[in-house]
Amino acid sequence: MALTTLAYISEARPGLGLRELKQILRRSREHNHRRGVTGYLVFDGTHFAQILEADDSVLDPLMLTIEGDPRHHDLRLLLREPVIERNFGSWCMGCANLAAPVHLDTSELRGLISDVIGQGRLALTDAVDFFQLFVRFRTPEQAALLSL
Repeated sequence: MALTTLAYISEARPGLGLRELKQILRRSREHNHRRGVTGYLVFDGTHFAQILEADDSVLDPLMLTIEGDPRHHDLRLLLREPVIERNFGSWCMGCANLAAPVHLDTSELRGLISDVIGQGRLALTDAVDFFQLFVRFRTPEQAALLSL
């Protein structure tokens, strides 16, 4: 089995809220833990950006499920590349919710998502760096909002 990293960006269905985001995270964490999937999800209120790490045999059916999810559309693959080791191994599904009602200025981070939308494809190092920015941004306040 080959370990692969995959990243995509998609546009959220208008009106998608915190309750639905929590449902996505709850189900993802349950399924990902059982299947050996790790990764990180970023939501800015308009777009999802996600990086996933798993064996190819797990990623292919998972992506079919993700592509068919009506809570988003216009999914664009940014990266799919074999890797030797995981970069998000401690996260069965981490999340940064930039649309959360916290007293933090997230405008620069939201701008990063707009930059990625314009790029099309990302190199592995660029994708990992992009998502690691959000991992480092994750504050106790953010974590408390998304705890399930």
